[in-house]
Amino acid sequence: MNNLPKTLPIFPLENILFLPKVNLPLYIFEPRYLNMITDTINKENLIGMIQLTNSKDNNFNETFKIGCAGKIIYYEKTTDGKFLIVLKGVSRFKIQKELSLRNGYRRIVPNWTNFKNDLKEKKINTKLKEKLVQNIKNYIKTLNINFFEKQLNKIPTNEIIQIVAKEIAFSKIENQSIIECDNSSKRIELLIKFLQNLSAFDKSDSIH
Repeated sequence: MNNLPKTLPIFPLENILFLPKVNLPLYIFEPRYLNMITDTINKENLIGMIQLTNSKDNNFNETFKIGCAGKIIYYEKTTDGKFLIVLKGVSRFKIQKELSLRNGYRRIVPNWTNFKNDLKEKKINTKLKEKLVQNIKNYIKTLNINFFEKQLNKIPTNEIIQIVAKEIAFSKIENQSIIECDNSSKRIELLIKFLQNLSAFDKSDSIH
């Protein structure tokens, strides 16, 4: 944790699930975030992704307190001056203090203390992964279940979670609940609960 920065630029988005050890491609076009990427690639290469709680004020939106920092592992500047980047999830953080704007983008003092396991998280129990695959098979017909079964022990757990969450299009509250889970095992358990609740809702809706 000593290598993580004491200040962090943040990129608030309306509805985003970003977890440690998972890649996130982004297309950057707003001037303030172009400034942020330019500044970041010359420093620690870390950006904090965090969800907005509302989007009423375009200049200074409220955010949740916990997000996930990612390292820029790839970037390309387009001919019109925009950026294509890929972030690799490193560790979650909690906003300790917000700093003044720099070149139009927001910065914070992050607290990394409660997220030490993000850097060295152990593999989850195989039976729990298998339970997730079974629930995916039961409740999501659009995903390739054979792919998941074959790659069960090869794909990072958080990547599986993000694939499923994207397919279902979770709300920002559901996404935030997943982000704030203590570890991958807890995330899997919550994801299974969401899948089962989704199925129960669909059945209830069909009755009426």
